[in-house]
Amino acid sequence: MSKLILKPFIVIVLLTMNINANQYDKCIKEGGFYRDCMRYERDRQDKLLNINYKKAMNRLKGERREQLREIQRLWIKYTNAKCSFYYHKHSGSGGLDEAIFCEMQEATKRALELSEIY
Repeated sequence: MSKLILKPFIVIVLLTMNINANQYDKCIKEGGFYRDCMRYERDRQDKLLNINYKKAMNRLKGERREQLREIQRLWIKYTNAKCSFYYHKHSGSGGLDEAIFCEMQEATKRALELSEIY
């Protein structure tokens, strides 16, 4: 990927991470339990992901639309497998936190990726 294309993408990712960090920090400062704050942010990003997916699907036609549908299905399988890896019967509550953080992180990245399609 050329540096010219990569630079704006990096800026967008950093801005998105900063916005997410600010909302997560705000939740914590307002007395929220960190796990609840992560769940809230994960759910917020998941909603944004679904909005961006629908917009992308409405824009694409034919084969490209079917490709995106298949990619999204594979992404869901991958994310479920990856994030469930962190939480297992021997991981304790720390594993649950890692799994929720993984879901939050993956949803944030995917929402951004989908926003660039339409």
